[in-house]
Amino acid sequence: MGRASWVLPLVLFAVLASAAPADAQPQVPPGYQLLTAPQVTGGHLVATRQGSGSATTLLGLALKEVAGFFDQRPQAVGGARDAADQQAEAVFRATLRGSSVGGIAYAFVGKGTGTTGFVFDSPQTLRQSLPRLLSLAGGGRGPAPASAQNWRETPFPDGSGSMQLPEGWVITFAHKGMASAKGPHGWIERGLVMQVKTRAAAAQYSALVQGAIGQPKPWPGPVADPTDPVTVLQELTARAKAQGQQTGTPSETILRIIEVAPVSPAPGFQQAAYIDYDVDIGGVRCRLLRFLMLSHVGPDGLWIPYSTYVGSPADAFPQNLPVLLQVWGSARTAQYVIDEKLGEALQSLREVGAIARQTAQTRDRSQQRIHDKWTEVMRGTRIVEDTLTGERRDVDLGYSHEIVRRLNEGAGTDRYREIPLWQLNQ
Repeated sequence: MGRASWVLPLVLFAVLASAAPADAQPQVPPGYQLLTAPQVTGGHLVATRQGSGSATTLLGLALKEVAGFFDQRPQAVGGARDAADQQAEAVFRATLRGSSVGGIAYAFVGKGTGTTGFVFDSPQTLRQSLPRLLSLAGGGRGPAPASAQNWRETPFPDGSGSMQLPEGWVITFAHKGMASAKGPHGWIERGLVMQVKTRAAAAQYSALVQGAIGQPKPWPGPVADPTDPVTVLQELTARAKAQGQQTGTPSETILRIIEVAPVSPAPGFQQAAYIDYDVDIGGVRCRLLRFLMLSHVGPDGLWIPYSTYVGSPADAFPQNLPVLLQVWGSARTAQYVIDEKLGEALQSLREVGAIARQTAQTRDRSQQRIHDKWTEVMRGTRIVEDTLTGERRDVDLGYSHEIVRRLNEGAGTDRYREIPLWQLNQ
């Protein structure tokens, strides 16, 4: 996955991290400021210094510098950096006056200066306060996002579903479960599907038409092979760009792939992945997080890519992502639309089976598993169960496997077992 293989998990870790209350404020390290705001709980330790070089090195130095603020040096449990090593982030765990602490640390270098920061808050309020806490450092992490208030259940105009939207957001398009919405935090495109022909099937189509009318005619729709999600994304984006140039409409140019996280696909699909990437849209650098599934190929060479994504200007993406994820997770499709899509899919792709019905359910389960795994890591605990008595207790995640092994050795049977959080929530 490359050097930035933790970027997507970092964002989700930051949303779910455990932290101590902000009113526990030990001695601030020299050169640092502890930034707080009356509107939110939590805090943001930040420092700026002269110099340049490696953001990773600077982040390692910062972890040592703040050891006196926390009870001990924070423990990094995952990290990422960009290709030039000018930006680095890490999820950390520590204790603060005896309370469990978790959060996100970052370092940026450039133009002769380096900036480091540590963001933390209680687990009950971090989801709401994270954007505001990140914005307290000014321009170091991009502009402050608009607040997300007055959430409301908003039905799609065609009655095919709904999603929860905060104030300032509007639904711009809806058709049979597909929907688009935008607001001050970015935008979401939900439930996008199309029919794509494989290259071999498209060539066969052209040959059949030529035999019938005496001249070749290319397949009018998109042509691509379902090789892997990233390749398909690149090919379909390039096709959309070519069409945009012909019609004069804005189009996307992929600038870099930041993170690819494969997940289990829904029945009827062969591959699925979350893709975190940067694009140029009309001269503006934006960042998108896309969930893309590739179906099996039908007898006629047709297959379906299913896609949902959220996007924002790149410099504000970390701050806006919690709101975008909340909008994303709230989207619902009406049952009659799922049934109708099922019928349409079975007519054109007999092998797909219950494609539409399973898509929404499997997507939700995949997202829940990902959130549960990040939550478990940040809590640092895992449930161990006594299968004879049914008693359950939390143990240290780093030693859970060894604890179960020793308990079973002492009992002489496989009486104890680990229960990961994502399995518990199935």
